[in-house]
Amino acid sequence: MPDVVIDYDELYSLYTNLMAIMQEFEDASKRQRELADDIKQPYGRGELRDKAEDFEGRWDDRRNKLAEGMKGVAEQAKTILDNFQQFDEDAAAEFAKALADLESTPTPERKR
Repeated sequence: MPDVVIDYDELYSLYTNLMAIMQEFEDASKRQRELADDIKQPYGRGELRDKAEDFEGRWDDRRNKLAEGMKGVAEQAKTILDNFQQFDEDAAAEFAKALADLESTPTPERKR
């Protein structure tokens, strides 16, 4: 059976980076109204503001789809991280128990 090597730091970094990106997407969604308000109506015309609002509306839909995908990947990364860490802890405990049992078992050399 091939070895499985999990770099916990890399996996945790992936998870935290995805969470930060998701937070940034959420914050950007909240700020979208600010863009239109900042543009106002240059030279008394509202076309630029309308275009910005249209763009923000379309980007909002795409941003939500991306956020959903990232949430799924982040949850999977966290599950993998948690499960492999639990496996490592359980395996280490079993190994320590087996070693203690082995050391406490009398052998011909120890009887002397």
